[in-house]
Amino acid sequence: MLNIDLILLFVFAIVLGIVMYFNKDKVKLEKIAFPLIYILMYKTKIGLNLMDKIAKKFPRSTAVFGFLGIVFGYLSMAFIFIILTLKVYDFLFRGTPTPIAPLLPGIQTIPGIPILSFWHWIISIFILAGIHEFSHGLLARLHDIRLKSSGFAVLSVFLPVVPAAFVEPDEEQLNKRSKRQQLEVLAAGSFSNYLTAALFLILFLFVVAPVFSSTIDSEGTIIAGVQDGYPANLSGLGIGEKVVMVNSDEIDGVDDFFDSLEMIKPGDEVNLVTNVSSYSIVAVDRPSSFIDKVIFWREDRGYLGVIPVSITTGYKEGLGVVGGILSWVSLLFYWIFTINLAVGMFNMLPLGPIDGGRMFYIAALFFIKDERKAKKVWTFVSLFCLALIIVGLMPFILKLFTFIMSPLIGLF
Repeated sequence: MLNIDLILLFVFAIVLGIVMYFNKDKVKLEKIAFPLIYILMYKTKIGLNLMDKIAKKFPRSTAVFGFLGIVFGYLSMAFIFIILTLKVYDFLFRGTPTPIAPLLPGIQTIPGIPILSFWHWIISIFILAGIHEFSHGLLARLHDIRLKSSGFAVLSVFLPVVPAAFVEPDEEQLNKRSKRQQLEVLAAGSFSNYLTAALFLILFLFVVAPVFSSTIDSEGTIIAGVQDGYPANLSGLGIGEKVVMVNSDEIDGVDDFFDSLEMIKPGDEVNLVTNVSSYSIVAVDRPSSFIDKVIFWREDRGYLGVIPVSITTGYKEGLGVVGGILSWVSLLFYWIFTINLAVGMFNMLPLGPIDGGRMFYIAALFFIKDERKAKKVWTFVSLFCLALIIVGLMPFILKLFTFIMSPLIGLF
């Protein structure tokens, strides 16, 4: 079966590569592990005047934004570093799912999470990158740091794949500014992504999703999936069974199902009745769900490993077109939230040259004083983070390798 999202991704990469080639006089190549991994940067002056105007017109608000960015930056740095370390440890030694998943369209990476379509992906990435880099430039101009250029970039793995944006501050001027001013510039990008994620989460939960739900005719809840190795699967619960009751609560829709499990903790017994049978299921610790823990802090919530969906008879009369549009928009809002939060947090990892890594190095210099020792600490922590990422991505790397090699294996 053709995966239209992966096909669109491949076509997009080819078109982007052609555009970059015919404008190569404006393109800068940043080699990472060339020719495997590299970044192409298309330099422009887009947005530079707007950054300057906003910074000069609202200096106090911009300064508050910069200060909060530092606070949230270091808090999220500590959080993501600890969570990533613990979850990779659990993945290696306790057999839990990997906490890291690639954000690419057309690939099911996390059970229960909708597949990311190409158009949702490309729109979310452009919003993420534009807001992130604009915020860097805004704080740079607040502190009178010259911006050489702005523009579009693309992270390439053989082909140009992941679009991005960038601003290019004068690094010499940036390094001469106070440590606080440097930190404000570095932290601004991720902080703006957190704010964007919060905005779209609120809109998704309280505007788009409820309006979309009002267009749907629902006739109950069925089991759409059970996760291998988790209690629902081990109990014998089957896909397609209609949920009738959970712990004496009658279930009409998915909302009822989730409400009935709201207070369930690991170790609690859940009595789930379907149109086929009755199941006694003991909840376990919730697997790594990064978004859930960051936003809702539900570490103690029990988990069954079941994916429920509403039994729908379609859209209500006269609302078919509206319902289809709202369905697409609700998924877009969900992915804008998810991608902004996930990438914003990842960018705060104390890893090498990314914003979090540079912020960590400034902090290391502040506490250690000795530049040589601070650089050693920074190098060790960066390599440790890189190792965590590689280990966490191994299941997907192996799947990709198997997919690439499968045509060759079939020849033998």
